[in-house]
Amino acid sequence: MKFLIKKQIVKFRICHYNPDLDDKPYFIDYDIPYTDRQVIMDALHYIFQNINSSLAYRWNCRSGQCGSCSININSVPGLACRINVDPSKKYVLEPLYNFPVIRDLVVDLGIGFKRLAKLRPYLERISTPDRPEKLTRESLSTAMDLHSCIQCFSCYAACPVVSSTKQEFSGPIAMRELARFEFDPRDEGDRVQMAVSSGLYDCTSCELCKEVCIPKHIDTRRKAIEGLRARAVERNMGPLEEHQSFIDKIKNTGYSIDVITKPFTDQVPSIIDVEDPIDEVTFFPGCLINLRLQHVGHNIIEVLRRNYIKLHIPKDFVCCTSVAFRTGSRNVTSDMILKNTKYFEKLEVKKLIALCPGCMSTIKQDWPVVLHEQGAQPYRFEPFDINEYLIREIGLKNLNTQELNPLNIKVTYHDPCHLNRSQEITKEPRILLKLIPGLKFTDIQQSDRCCGAGGGVRAGRRNLSEELSRIKVKLLTAPNPDIIATSCPFCFVQLTDAIKRADLPTKVMNVIDLLASSYRAESLK
Repeated sequence: MKFLIKKQIVKFRICHYNPDLDDKPYFIDYDIPYTDRQVIMDALHYIFQNINSSLAYRWNCRSGQCGSCSININSVPGLACRINVDPSKKYVLEPLYNFPVIRDLVVDLGIGFKRLAKLRPYLERISTPDRPEKLTRESLSTAMDLHSCIQCFSCYAACPVVSSTKQEFSGPIAMRELARFEFDPRDEGDRVQMAVSSGLYDCTSCELCKEVCIPKHIDTRRKAIEGLRARAVERNMGPLEEHQSFIDKIKNTGYSIDVITKPFTDQVPSIIDVEDPIDEVTFFPGCLINLRLQHVGHNIIEVLRRNYIKLHIPKDFVCCTSVAFRTGSRNVTSDMILKNTKYFEKLEVKKLIALCPGCMSTIKQDWPVVLHEQGAQPYRFEPFDINEYLIREIGLKNLNTQELNPLNIKVTYHDPCHLNRSQEITKEPRILLKLIPGLKFTDIQQSDRCCGAGGGVRAGRRNLSEELSRIKVKLLTAPNPDIIATSCPFCFVQLTDAIKRADLPTKVMNVIDLLASSYRAESLK
């Protein structure tokens, strides 16, 4: 007896639009048979060859090198030849955002190439060398890393700042191009001045450009934008005036913001002990929790105490210097980092946790670089985000869920960029939220869209920052939640301000705040 094997069908919804004939774009649904190792381009070829030969799309090399097949795949730009088809998913294919559509999935990239051409994308020399120049791998390493761009413009299409109507930003691809020549020792053009005038300080450091840069994964934020900002500071072209006040405070007080109310570290003892602790950690409050959002620090104590974790509160820590790295003011970072690491060494810190993703991503990724540059020993403690610590280190089975009380609220979640992309922590906050009885959780498709707080944009480009937060709040409040949860003190402030401007009843809370409220059986209605 022969058994018929039913083929798996993948559903595609594809945008069609001919500006010469259609009033507006429209979508057509297609059912495509799934095949092993199928990519999005295979599905497009199948539709063109078997269903609709009028479908317009670009392709060329099919190996991720030409960049011509870049389209929006479920609202995220990517190369059709590199994105594998998951038969359990449905796909919506659209043309790249931020470009005029020629037809269907084909866009006019002319605006992008014209912007690049204005940057003079070639080596500029004032004088001809007298003899052949000696170039080393070290001197060209950064420039070569940035040279691998295939100009697919996925980063440009994805960038939330480019899509904002309030600002003229040349985009991540332009910053990468300028940095490529700035860090090439042969180039003598004034690339830093060009970058500043092209919106260097408009970047929010969200790292979406790196995420969609497939298969190259160019670290545009760190290697291009923050590198150019550092050069701008060296040449007195940066940081912005609004940023300088934060840098001056770090130099003068050790914190990036003023002391207005009693610091969190002065409100609590150095050690929060519990009976029969299952673990022992040190909490790094950061400037914002220590000096503005002290209630978050108290809620962290509550959650850790309920889970039988002994907690140390360092009294003499200083700023992590995230704001200095993000704005290019690296001249203040080494002293603060060395002071912190020596202090933690003295306290014999084994595990360091933080709720602020800006602090923790800086500790994880920037501190080791500076310590190496200074010839200092690497720090010996293990760094953890609080969500990461509770789920990955303590473990779900060891968490105290018996004392959690129902909250009976509707919640959605905003992914902080420095938590999601910088540390790859996305599932953990959602797992913690779903542990709370009575909490109805609704995720949104663009939960990871930047709120506009980071990269110094909130301080230095306030109008742009508010526009980005308005867009994000509109997305987050679409499911009509009672509370928008996040896990970042900076995002908390940004979203709270946006909610107030929109005169909405929705509240913003950190995940830890919700857990603490559940343990205390507080009503949040």
